[in-house]
Parts: sequence; structure tokens; C-alpha cells
Amino acid sequence: MRNYLLLSTFGILAACGGSSSGDEKASPVNNDTQQTVNKAPTVNLQGKTLVTSGDLLSLTTKVTDPENDAVTGKWSSSLSGVKFIEAEGDTHHISFPDVEEQTQVTLTYTVTDSQNNQASKAWQVTVMPKSSAGHIELADTVTLSGGGYAAITATFAMTSDIEKIDWRTEGFELTHTQTESSRDSRAGQSTLNIDLPAVTQTHLFDIIFEITTREGIVTKTIKATLAPESEPSLSVILPEQVVINEKSTQTILAAITRTDDIISYDWQWQGTPVPAQQTQGKSFYTFKAPELSQTQTFKLLLTVTMKGNIQATAETSVVVQHVTDLNAIELSLDRLYAVPGQTVTVTSNLTNFEDVESASWLVHDFNEDLLQKSNEKLVITIPDEDTYQTSPLVEYKVKLKNGAEKSAFVNFNYVSKSVAKDLLEVKDPGEFSVYPDYPTTLELEFRGDLDIEEVTVSSTDYEPYDSLEWTLEGHHLTLNLHKKTISRKGLTAIKITAKAGDVVSESLIMGTAHQALVVPYAGVTETYIMGSEAQVFGQVFHLNDKKNLPSHWQAESTSDDVTIKQVSDTSASIKYNGDFERYVTLEFHATDEFDQADQSDVKLRYESSHTFRGDDYVCKVTDGQFESCREGGYGQPLSLTAPAELKQVITKGDYACLLGNYGSVVCNAKGDNPVKNVPAQLLATKLNAVDANNVCAQLSDASWQCWGTRGVELTDLLAANATVHKVLANGALTCLVSNKDIKCFEGGTQTKLIEDVFPQDLFIYIREICYRTSRGIQKCDIE
Repeated sequence: MRNYLLLSTFGILAACGGSSSGDEKASPVNNDTQQTVNKAPTVNLQGKTLVTSGDLLSLTTKVTDPENDAVTGKWSSSLSGVKFIEAEGDTHHISFPDVEEQTQVTLTYTVTDSQNNQASKAWQVTVMPKSSAGHIELADTVTLSGGGYAAITATFAMTSDIEKIDWRTEGFELTHTQTESSRDSRAGQSTLNIDLPAVTQTHLFDIIFEITTREGIVTKTIKATLAPESEPSLSVILPEQVVINEKSTQTILAAITRTDDIISYDWQWQGTPVPAQQTQGKSFYTFKAPELSQTQTFKLLLTVTMKGNIQATAETSVVVQHVTDLNAIELSLDRLYAVPGQTVTVTSNLTNFEDVESASWLVHDFNEDLLQKSNEKLVITIPDEDTYQTSPLVEYKVKLKNGAEKSAFVNFNYVSKSVAKDLLEVKDPGEFSVYPDYPTTLELEFRGDLDIEEVTVSSTDYEPYDSLEWTLEGHHLTLNLHKKTISRKGLTAIKITAKAGDVVSESLIMGTAHQALVVPYAGVTETYIMGSEAQVFGQVFHLNDKKNLPSHWQAESTSDDVTIKQVSDTSASIKYNGDFERYVTLEFHATDEFDQADQSDVKLRYESSHTFRGDDYVCKVTDGQFESCREGGYGQPLSLTAPAELKQVITKGDYACLLGNYGSVVCNAKGDNPVKNVPAQLLATKLNAVDANNVCAQLSDASWQCWGTRGVELTDLLAANATVHKVLANGALTCLVSNKDIKCFEGGTQTKLIEDVFPQDLFIYIREICYRTSRGIQKCDIE
């Protein structure tokens, strides 16, 4: 947990979005009579302030009348179409019509006693629209550099089948674009790759991403800026000044925008003395101000380094106030971090004012209209400002009747609505799975440690959840999911709406609903030469660890022209008999104890003429026959004699290897690479280029034999991890697909585990080990 956002758990009702405002009308007093005047009743309301249109909101009313007169009540609403359902005791139910956007609604409850005295109370409610035809995750703005390259990725989930995906621009024509999409029938990812033209002036235009479904069209627009720059961009912003009391603790956040990943954060405190405690290596800086004999100003610098060794530096001045002995006067805050619509309450420990001539509050550079003051308490209403982070200084000055003066100081922090919306989003937990009559718990985390007042969780799945419950503790959200029956395997999407003050933010997490308790896994994608046979190795897992469940392999379609020889329950020999190059999709089916079946897919690519590109060599196969491996594609050839009926080609570093259909392996290298020393009598079913100095071969029983500089070490590592489908190394890091997980090791020590990812592939992308999920989405979050 990041301690710079730790907040107090108690708040004030008005700060939490509930409206306690209202006006009460009392009968006028007749000063000319001695009769007791009948007084008006009083009204109190309690309940939630966030609701989805179409849902019921329950409010509890408490009405009291001084004379115990009979009282009647009536509701009214600022939004037409709101329906008030007959009360059950003190509880009233209200339903809301469909709205197209977030809408603020005022509900008013007016009561009248038998003497015609009235009182009313208003309640503010935020009404959220129902889930639309779908949801698109895409940046709102993007800055592009002329003459360069850009890739814009959208992630989406629709509520009906997708018919078409389209990217287009308005206001400026981009001529060199290419679209790559990976999706199932309702969800996936699409990337727009752009070769940007060189420009001499800045152009503003729209990039529009559009999805057509059976039920309608969903679009998302990016406001794009094309600037005459070609270098990657990085900007860092710190608050202009931070004022803090000596020996107090403060957190400073940096606003950072960049076009690539951040490598490091370097904070430097300039001046002496230095803080007793400092945070390093983070995008925030938490420190305890040093003790001083007089007020002193320091400089704090942050240097951020981005990929490509691009750096940007920002600085702020830190004013550390020297505090004279305040004779134990202390200030406390109900929260240190607030958002628009919330309040921050500052309380003094001074309660006896007999000797006090005056007590005053001053918030430097703050609107006085937003301050509610009393002798011992200050309530600050947070404004909606376009600022990343502001840290005002609160001063509490006490003047005694003897002329002595004493002051105490404290800082509070607040952010803008746009920043708060980001902090109220849930971190992507990755894809999750739901199984029939098998309760599932998801542990989620919000991006920031804000005081979240309300959370709602909903789903628009074809088959609703029998139980969809949640608990919120700080910025941690726990979801408990349960579907008793699942009739078909497919996408499940859950929307999470969080509210803090006046800020409402929505997040969408996506998973897969499975039909059975059995979990099959078919392995990773491979490329083979036409006419050869491939061996596939499936695995069957059961949620309750049941064994020996029936399973089998089959082609996705009976017209796929595929011959399958079942080697065992989980392994099969595959041959594609067609005449044209293509991907062949194979299905691995398994059945649980309730005769419910599930499946996993793997794609095998069959090529007749193909070019295999490595670090040094480009190898070519033409009409199923090995042609050559040449440096850079046109340089010196590498001497290789292809085995009979070529099956597979791999190349990495300065070596290349060929695998024949009957298991023989031929390798050669330009230098003294030990990869060229293929183990004697090796009969392989598949080759795996691990790194520039190591190769592993999978045998017909699914075991592995490796050779090269780490041959023995890799062989032992793979043998210790049950069935392995692929292995890659990147420097000191070695990652493998083991079962349906990804495991990474440094030497023999496991350093990373990504569970239940069902990877389609494991590959190197820009020197990082990356993987492709079961939905075909590329992720590079291993390192």
C-alpha cells in the first residue's frame, strides 16, 4: 500500500455526497396571545446517493412532530419519470427512468401535519446510465510526432456479436495506416499502426474507432495533435511550491506524460539539513521535514528516465516552516487527500476558550467562500479546479487575553475531477474465469487511496449471476461471484462504478464463463512445413483435482482436411492434407463428472514457402524445400543439409536448426556456438529456440532435451515443471509455459508466476518476453 494516500476512515455525511440541506417552515408566533403555537414537524433522510437507471433506491425517512400530530408526506423530483413506490414502514423505494448520461437528481420529501404546518428535506442522487451496446477502452487524447510511427490500441467488450471494426480520421487524412485486430465474437483488441507524415505545422484532427454490432454502433473519438516533432516525448510537472511544517510528513506527486515506458525515478533534495525519511524510485516522494531553527526554502528535483534513455527533470521549492513551541496546540484532519465535492475537516485540540481573546483560521491562497469556521473546527469544501495536485497550508492562530499569540499549521491535499476519475478506476486484474456452481472471489484494487463513499457492481451477462456481492475496504474491493448454471462458454463482463464526492468513475473487467468444472489446455501456436506431422500435447485440469477425465482432439471443422491420430488421451499426431497454406485450428475437448464439456483451441500454421527471420540469419523455404540461411538475407550462407521431409526451421543468434518429419535434427552456427553440437540419437517432435546459445527439443512423450551453454540446467528446469509447451530466455530471465501458467526463473529461483493465463504464445518483442492471451491480446507485463 502506498502510505502517502492513507486516509482516515471517518467522514462527514455532507462530504460523502448525501444532501442534508433543506428548509423547514414553522407557523408564525402570535405575540398577542398566551396560546402555545403548534410547531412544524422535522424530517431526516438516510440512504445511498448513487444508483443505476432502472434500479430501485431505498431511502429511510424519520419524521417527528413536537405535538405528535398526524403527519402525511409527499415526494417530488427534479427529473420526470421518477416513480415513488408506496412506503414500507419508514423505508421508501424510488425507481428512475433510463438516462443517456450521468444525471444529478434532486428528490424532495414534504410533510404536512394536521395543523397544516409543513417541512421539507432534499436529497441529491447521481443516476448512472445502463450499460450500452458496449464499452471501449481508449485514450481521449494523443500527441503524434510528424515523420515518426505511432500505434494506438483499443480494448473493447460488446453486449452483442461484432459485425465490423473500423478506424478512420476526420480533419486530416492519414494515408499510411495498418489495422491489426484480435477478438472473439464480442470482445478483443484492435491496434491502428500509423506511419506519420512529416509536417511543418501542428494539425488537430479526430481519430474515430467504430464497432458495428447486431444491436447498434459504438464509437470512441480521440482528439489527436500531429506536431512537427520526431523525437519521443516526456514531460514531468511538480507543484510550484510546497509548504510544510518542520518534522511533519508530506507526499508530493508528479504529473508525468510520456510516449514509452518509464525506467527510473530519481528524486534529489538540495540543501541541508536533509529529511529524516525519503521515498526513492517512485512517482511520488514522501518525506519527513527536518527540524530547523528558522524557516528555510529547499529545492526538490525529480529526474524521470524513459526507454531510449530520454530524460526530463522538474523541480519544486519546499518551504519548511520553523514552528515555535505551540504549548501542545495540535491540529488533526479527517482526511489528508480529497476530491471535488468532499470536505476536509480540521480540528483543534483546544477546547477551553476562557482565556482566549480570538481564534482564527487562514487557508493560504484559498477561496474564503469555501470555508466554514468555528473556534475549534474548520470545514473546507474542495473546489473543482483544473489542477493535478494542490497542497494548501492551513494556519490556526490563537490570541490570548494577555496578548500572547500562538499558531499551528497543517497541510491537506486535493486533486481535480479528471485526476480523481483515474484514481477511482480499478486496476486491470487480467482475465478471470467463472465456473458453474463454483463460487469465485476476485481481489481488486483501485488506482488511488481515495475515500470512496459508494461502489456499485453490475453485469449485463446473458446468464445473470445468482450472487454478485462486494465489499470495500479502503481502496481494496472484493467481489464474490456465483453462477449456479452456465449453458454456454463465453465472455462475462462486470462494470464497477465508484463515487467519491462529486466524482463518479466506471471500470470494466472481463473474464470467461465456462460450462464445466474441467479446464482443458491445448498449448501454444507453432509453424510447420506443409506435408509434415505435428504432435500436440493437451492437458486436463479439474477445479477439485479429479483425475482420469475423458478427453480427445478434433479439428475445428470437418472440412479442415486434417488427419488426427490419437497417441493418448491428451496427445495426438496432426497432419494437414490441404493444398494451401493456412492456420489449422485444433480443439482439445474434456468432460467433467457431470458430463459437461469444455474445450481449448490451438492454431498450427502450415507453410509451403516461408521466410524465417532471426538475429543474424534469414532462412527460406520454397515449395516445402529448404533453400538457404543467409546473413541478413543476402550475405554468406550457413552450411546446412536438410533432413528428409522438412518439418520445422528455427534461427536465433548466429545459428539455425532444421527438423525433419522423422525426428532428425541438423544445426550449424557461424562461430563456436555449442548449439551446433546436436545430441546423438535425438528424435524430436518440435524445436524451440531458447536464446542465442541454447535450443530445446520436445520429444514424443512431451519431455524435453536441451543443449548449448545451459543445456543441462534447462533440461532439469523443464523436467521439474510437469508438461512444458514453450521456453524462452532473455538475459538472466528464463520464462516457460508450464501447464496453463507462465513461470519465470532467474537461475533456479522462480521470480514470477502468472496463473491461469492460458497463453497462446510466448515470444520476444523489443527484447522483452511477452505473451498472447487466450483472447489473442498481446501483453508485455512480465518484466
